[in-house]
Amino acid sequence: MTTTPHPVHAPAQRPAWLRPHAWSLLYWLAFLLVLEPGNMLRASEAGQTLSLPHEALRILLAALLGTTTTSAVQALMARFPLRGPARGRHLLIHAAGAAALALALILASCFLAAWAFGGRWLPSGDEIRGQLVGNFTLLMFALAALTALFQASPWRMAVSAPTPVLDTAPASPHVEVKRRGQLVSLPLSEVDWIEAQGNYVALHLGAEQHLVRDTVSGFCARLDAGQFLRIHRSMIVAVDRIRRVEALANGDALLHLTHGGPLRASRSHAAAVRAVAARLREQPAPVRNL
Repeated sequence: MTTTPHPVHAPAQRPAWLRPHAWSLLYWLAFLLVLEPGNMLRASEAGQTLSLPHEALRILLAALLGTTTTSAVQALMARFPLRGPARGRHLLIHAAGAAALALALILASCFLAAWAFGGRWLPSGDEIRGQLVGNFTLLMFALAALTALFQASPWRMAVSAPTPVLDTAPASPHVEVKRRGQLVSLPLSEVDWIEAQGNYVALHLGAEQHLVRDTVSGFCARLDAGQFLRIHRSMIVAVDRIRRVEALANGDALLHLTHGGPLRASRSHAAAVRAVAARLREQPAPVRNL
């Protein structure tokens, strides 16, 4: 039987998207201010004098334009996390996304500059080419740095997702996940292994995968230590799915599962893995039929 606690009415909070966008605006302002001395020096060498109000307005508009990429960066991180077994392929996808965003920013800035400062509706081809040559690589770097900041920050992904709610009954814990658009209660006994994916944990059930908003440490604290074993800082495995443990020369181990895997256990969890290996030698773990 599942018990549901009475809801606690929390005070009104700011929208979830506001904080990362505010930090993103500060990031772009700082980025542009670092570049400003170089712009002033080049203008001086060309015999031009930059107006302070003009430059302040240009920097503010450019920072606001850069902030519009926040949601796109977050969506890429949610869909293609930079942690987990597919991180190499996801890194290439992020690079392509950064290139597309950099191109969009340059085109938008050219149109805004022509409209706001040039008195024209359309920029010239030379202006667009000049911006592409001068700023495309720089913007790619800025977007990569923004992605890295989101990856390292606790507010990096304000994407709506159901908070995992575990059943309070110790015999049969559950977690709420979305399946075909419906919120269902999933028995944790069906989970083969769990891994971190960005700001989520991915629950693997055979060929299925479900994402819930949590950290590996937070989710691990809710699990039965007799049923689940943490084998890496980003990975947890169901003990009864482990079929064989293969020791590696560097102190790590490969865990061969009845479904999925193999999974690599780090040496920092070697003692727990060795204990499981010893139990497997004495009595093989039961195999679950799908």
